[in-house]
Amino acid sequence: MNSLSSSRRRFRVVARPQERQRRARLLAAAFAVLILGAVALAAARHAAAELKRAVLARASGPAAPEAAAVDGVPEPMRSLAQAAADAVTGSAGEKAAALKEKFPCIADVGVRRAWGDKRSTLTPVLKKAVAPALRRGRAAGFLGDDGTVFAAPEGVYPLAGPTVDAGEAAPAELKALAREWPALSAPNAFPAPLSQMAYVSAKGEDPYWEARLTDGTTVAWGGLEWTKEKLERLGEALADARSKSPGSFTADMRWFEDGKVLLKPLGLRTAGPALAGAHGGVK
Repeated sequence: MNSLSSSRRRFRVVARPQERQRRARLLAAAFAVLILGAVALAAARHAAAELKRAVLARASGPAAPEAAAVDGVPEPMRSLAQAAADAVTGSAGEKAAALKEKFPCIADVGVRRAWGDKRSTLTPVLKKAVAPALRRGRAAGFLGDDGTVFAAPEGVYPLAGPTVDAGEAAPAELKALAREWPALSAPNAFPAPLSQMAYVSAKGEDPYWEARLTDGTTVAWGGLEWTKEKLERLGEALADARSKSPGSFTADMRWFEDGKVLLKPLGLRTAGPALAGAHGGVK
């Protein structure tokens, strides 16, 4: 009976003091890791929120002022552009945009900054002008090689020679004139130097281009086709007419495609039969 009771007796296992200390240290270390992880996570979230707010504030707020130097264009354009850039408080990109808005003669502005340099360089690209331009007799700037008429500060384009009076010419007409301008303004292209090409919009007539020469000759040029052939035939017709009746003439080449070059002397001189209708064909 005593042996049976003793076999059923439960035994209690008591850990040694060293083992209890080891377990306590492990539990404390695990708890410390959890605390540090929670702190790190909270710090990371706070830093991300602060960074996001800073980025949004920078994007929505005004750009910081940036020093910029204008280069790559001659005077007086460089000084004028530099003064305009200095008047803009903002980034180099904003200064470049301001230059394009202020000066219609600027086609584009390059922006660059060398590594480590605190100052940007602005390089304006000027439009190419082919002739001084007027609108109904009043100065309007210059005719560009793309057919646009734009203003420019005095001295930027030192062009001399024949002018263009654009009048009411449509953009397509001006673009065609810019295309033909090298041939029309070439030395000896006309029997006398060209003074002006003017767009004429006469009431009751279709608009046309008129060439005005320095010797007083006026030529109703018509459209801007057959330029080479019209110049050659005009020279032949005027030479023939002046051999018979020296002086200045008006010429009408609006029906050139029909084989007609009409000449009429200026002043009181009357035209003979040969001058009333000098014919020429399209070559």
